[in-house]
Amino acid sequence: MKEMKKIKQLIRDCKDIFFGWTFDKQMRFFVTCIIVVTSTIILLVSTISAVMSITQQSKKMAVDQVTTLANNFEGELDNYKAMTVALQLDNSVQKYVSFGTKRGSVYSAVASDTYAILQNINNMHENINFIAIINPKTNDYVYKGNRTMATALVASSFVENYKNTMSASKGTLHIDYTNTYFKGKTYSLNLYQPIYSTSNMVNEMGLLVMSIDDTLLNQLSVRDEKGMQSYIYLTTTEGNLVTPSEQYEVGEDLQIGNELRGGQGNFTKDGSMYIYQKIGKWNYYLVNQIPFFELYRNSVETMLILVVAIMVMTMIGLIMARKIVTKSYKPMEKVISKMDKVTSGEIDVRINTDNMPSDFLKMSVGFNDMMDKIGDLMEQVKLEQHQLEQIRFNALQSQIQPHFLYNTLDCIHWQSIAQGNKEVSTMVKALARYYRICLSNGKDIIQLEDELGHIKSYLIIQNMRYDDIIESEILVKRQFYKVMIPKMTLQPLIENSIYHGLKVKEGKRGRVRVSAEERNGDAYIIVEDSGTGMTQKEIDEMNASISEYDDSFGYGVRNVNKRIELMYGEQYGLFYIRNEQGGVTVEIHLPMNEPADYKEIL
Repeated sequence: MKEMKKIKQLIRDCKDIFFGWTFDKQMRFFVTCIIVVTSTIILLVSTISAVMSITQQSKKMAVDQVTTLANNFEGELDNYKAMTVALQLDNSVQKYVSFGTKRGSVYSAVASDTYAILQNINNMHENINFIAIINPKTNDYVYKGNRTMATALVASSFVENYKNTMSASKGTLHIDYTNTYFKGKTYSLNLYQPIYSTSNMVNEMGLLVMSIDDTLLNQLSVRDEKGMQSYIYLTTTEGNLVTPSEQYEVGEDLQIGNELRGGQGNFTKDGSMYIYQKIGKWNYYLVNQIPFFELYRNSVETMLILVVAIMVMTMIGLIMARKIVTKSYKPMEKVISKMDKVTSGEIDVRINTDNMPSDFLKMSVGFNDMMDKIGDLMEQVKLEQHQLEQIRFNALQSQIQPHFLYNTLDCIHWQSIAQGNKEVSTMVKALARYYRICLSNGKDIIQLEDELGHIKSYLIIQNMRYDDIIESEILVKRQFYKVMIPKMTLQPLIENSIYHGLKVKEGKRGRVRVSAEERNGDAYIIVEDSGTGMTQKEIDEMNASISEYDDSFGYGVRNVNKRIELMYGEQYGLFYIRNEQGGVTVEIHLPMNEPADYKEIL
């Protein structure tokens, strides 16, 4: 947990250091990182591609080599097997192994004929060390070879060797590759073929032993093919070594028997790649072991060249990038110096755009335009501040008189009740409620529910004044009661409807309706009358001038609109429409759910 906190703190410290640098230093660092990362990626991709390509080529060469050697050795084994079969079926050999005693002229003649056959074969094949036909019944043998029997040590070795050999294929031929003969000085390929009677293939009559100096097997040792050192073995299907090796003994289990499957394939083990090929129908595999280092050795030179080339290109790129960033940042320095002056309070600062590049020209022109607009906005803020102070003063002035009148009217109300004058009591009570809303405990923004109560009191007073000529409907659902509205917003609108619409209709009754609806998450309070109305031109002029401030009124229609704009934004406020009854409809656009704290505004 502590380690994680340390790491997080280190990251935060690095961020603070980075963002504390100047822009040109950040850009140099950023460009350096990009170049280094890009070069690293290119190096990795190029290296991996080169290594994979060279490795595939080396692997293919090794596969081709093993395949060629396996095919050649298969051909030699097939020839050797054909030779042993031919000798086994020869009449002289059959007669020799059928004798039960080695005495007599007939036995000597048959042995001579057998010797002659072996001599012919030996003369035809220079790589044959010796051929021997053994008759176990007479404990005798016919021997012909390029070396003497004493050197070969046939009589003392062939029986034991034959017992330790394995079947080379599905037939009865046994093969090994040992240095048992010739006093352990020479390895030879040894074939052991049991001799059966041609008339009865069940009985084993004798044994054919052939020692061959096989050049192909003699070459299976440490090899160096085109710079790649590999080890090629002849193994049994169980993974036992057949040919000698610098690393292993003949007959040793290489622990790869489980990996040798099918005719050919490859696998990796203990830091080496093994490529194997089965030798035809024989019970042997030719295995090429290539250490990974040897497999990748040919790629090292290529990798070094790539590393050097990319490092040189990276250094050149870094030097050029730093120069470009430094040169490109000079116009930015001019802009920053001007901004520093603005920070110190110099609002009249402007950037000289002469001889500036097009992209920085746009930025400089934008900066100059921004400073011009800031100046204009500051003037506008001063004006709005003056308007705000005037609204506050007018609002305070409007509250002074209602405070006194509310207390006086309350006394009149109770005296009227005492005297039984209900009409006076009703009017005074409505007037008292009216002025109570005007006070609102000093609040400037109230709930719509309270504002509607204020309007009801106002309409009671006006109907008593004008003989009930005003018919009113308040159709506001409870969901809008909590909408916050500036105090005394509806009263000026109702008053305009009465004095400029209903009152001038020559004594006819008129109607005022207040409703509310929600659109796009905002509240719209709708005040409509059935008065004389206005022309469309007058409507358009009213909407166009509604945002202009009027110093002469504390709660006039324009000032109502201005208060809403200052509180909520210019997208809110009043909007006038001609309605179907010939009168005027005013829509008051307010936010549906806005906090009620506006002490900083009113």
